[in-house]
Amino acid sequence: MFIKPRPSMRPNLRVGARSPWPIVVLLAILVGACSSPGSSASPSAATLKVVTTTTVFEDIVKHVGGDRVVVKSIIGPGVGPEDYEPKPDDAKALDGADLIVSNGVGLDDFLDGLITANGSDSPRLILGDGIPTITVDGEENPHFWLDPSLVVANYLPAIQAKLTEIDAAGSGTYEANAKAYGDTLTAMDSELATKVQTIAETNRKLVTFHDAFPYFAKHYGLEVVGVILENPGQEPSAAELAALVETVKSAGVKAVFSESQFSPELAETLATEAGITNVVTALYNDALGPSPADSYEGLMRWNVDQIVNALK
Repeated sequence: MFIKPRPSMRPNLRVGARSPWPIVVLLAILVGACSSPGSSASPSAATLKVVTTTTVFEDIVKHVGGDRVVVKSIIGPGVGPEDYEPKPDDAKALDGADLIVSNGVGLDDFLDGLITANGSDSPRLILGDGIPTITVDGEENPHFWLDPSLVVANYLPAIQAKLTEIDAAGSGTYEANAKAYGDTLTAMDSELATKVQTIAETNRKLVTFHDAFPYFAKHYGLEVVGVILENPGQEPSAAELAALVETVKSAGVKAVFSESQFSPELAETLATEAGITNVVTALYNDALGPSPADSYEGLMRWNVDQIVNALK
């Protein structure tokens, strides 16, 4: 509605001159249209909604997608996916997703139920597809990302290809980001390998809380002597714990490692019974944590520093 101005409000126009207000209004409408959400005026505007199962994959996808994607993890920091119990609202996280990213190989099977509950038909990317697996106690291990070379060789190309398939206009961005991030991770990997080499060969032995580290150990030349919790959510029996104590003693292990997402009680019990005084309870693997482990690169650096300091 146009309100006729009072005399004191009238602009000082010459008789017969056209009012500038229609032009101003038109320009405002055009500017508003150009800056409205979803506009393609800015080539760097976020265009894709990507949902991941964990914060680790969230961070990796963000590095490849850059500002063309908005990425959100279903599971928050500090929470592991293998025994995760989805909440009723978790299915809503899939609403409007342009891409759903998971690891597969049994790590994040909870996602299938959420997709069914949501009725989502969004494209999916399963990062572990096609990667040769290490089998532990007859089961394929899903923790590929703890070997950075597997992330560079498999995860990054898969993410780049899938984002490009969905958003061809961003292909150049995805290619450049994947290359730059891959170079960063490769340089980091070299630094970490050098640090691990400072551990005496006889001390390069790991006892961990659950079986997250076979790819890490193989890549960096460590030996996994034992695992406290072979099945997430199922504590070892007294006999199993006693057998592990004897294994740890005979191997001359210097430290016992646990992860921040688990209670340290069992790790401390094992260490006490095996006569080990060094217990590290703050490794990260399935989920990011507080700074400096709040990114995939930070997680890897933190873990190696903790392990090297404990085993040297």
